[in-house]
Amino acid sequence: MAMESDLKAQLINRIAIAQQQLSEAQMRINAEHKKLANQLQGQLNTVKQLRSDAKNIRRLEDEQLLNVNQLEQRNQQWLNQKNYQAQLIAAFEQATQSHISKTNGNIDVSRIISALDQKLEPAFKPKHLIGSDNTLATFEVIKIGPMEYAINSKEAGIVFKGTDNNTPVLKQFHQQNTLFNDLTHLKSNGTGFIHFDPTLGNADKLAQSQFSLIDYLNKGGTWAIVIISFALAALIIGLLKAIQLLRLPHINRVTAQVIRYANKPISPIELKALYMKLSPIEQALFHIVQHSTISQKRDDLLLAELSKRKVLNEKYLGVITTCATVAPLLGLLGTVSGMIHTFMMMNIFGSGEASVVSGGISQALITTELGLIVAIPALIVSALLTRRVKSFQSSLESLALHLSKLEIRQQEQIHD
Repeated sequence: MAMESDLKAQLINRIAIAQQQLSEAQMRINAEHKKLANQLQGQLNTVKQLRSDAKNIRRLEDEQLLNVNQLEQRNQQWLNQKNYQAQLIAAFEQATQSHISKTNGNIDVSRIISALDQKLEPAFKPKHLIGSDNTLATFEVIKIGPMEYAINSKEAGIVFKGTDNNTPVLKQFHQQNTLFNDLTHLKSNGTGFIHFDPTLGNADKLAQSQFSLIDYLNKGGTWAIVIISFALAALIIGLLKAIQLLRLPHINRVTAQVIRYANKPISPIELKALYMKLSPIEQALFHIVQHSTISQKRDDLLLAELSKRKVLNEKYLGVITTCATVAPLLGLLGTVSGMIHTFMMMNIFGSGEASVVSGGISQALITTELGLIVAIPALIVSALLTRRVKSFQSSLESLALHLSKLEIRQQEQIHD
């Protein structure tokens, strides 16, 4: 038993020694593994650097092997890139109306910011202008957007370019006192209302382009006077015919009275009373019926009276229709004459100025506009008056038809 316990103790002692040796061996292996891993990582970094160096060396060798054509192509690409960048800078300068300065090939951004700040916060600056009295004077000028406003102790206005495009000219605003007070308040306090011209300086031209009716007719020339003559003729005749046709009687009530007396004897007093109620045209028809019996002769007399009244009502209506038809033709004739004159002037003086050509054409078209202005109302008036004549004539024919079949029987004749 003692020997077994000794052997057991020896075995336990050996196992403990072996475990300690194993642990020391593992620690030694881990330390060597870390050392080898560090060495491997350093070798990998060296290989990576060597590969990068080899790539650069290979690129340099390839560039040394490039021929002249490839070098010229690469140089052209760089030039194109440079031109593109220059175009972008020029477009920016034009959009911002600023000049970009360059220092050693670099853009001065501070100068751009300063120029934009000046535009966002404009200020009055002294400037020499030609005043309203055509003398050169010093004004305080402020630029707000595309417009420049100037003021001094005497006057204020808007700045325009002169005829020589060098010396600017002051043009007064039509509300001179208001503009002067507003600019004075703006200059002294830094705030105030300002008059803005949305036409960018063309308001003066627009004001000058407006003209009166007399100027309008003078621009139309001789043909405009002829067209206006036709217009006056159509107007006068239309008014007279409208008054005449509006005074025509209503026929329907007379027809009802005639039918009422058709089938019964009528006394002379009643006949006279009915006759006095009638209009002249109705009296003429009734007179024919009263003094003639039912026959073809009565019908012919009634038809002749209707034709006579129709001619009287339609008299001069054709003049209005003629004016409405002739007016646009005269306008077209005036336009053709004006165009011929414009092309003759172009042949003599040339067509360099588009405004001259367009101005001549616009004046030539005035006669066409006048012709249409006269023709359209004249056609409407003619149609309305013609419709009134046809309506009255239809009612008159209906009355004549009833009268043609009427036999007036007086009471005295029955007693006899």
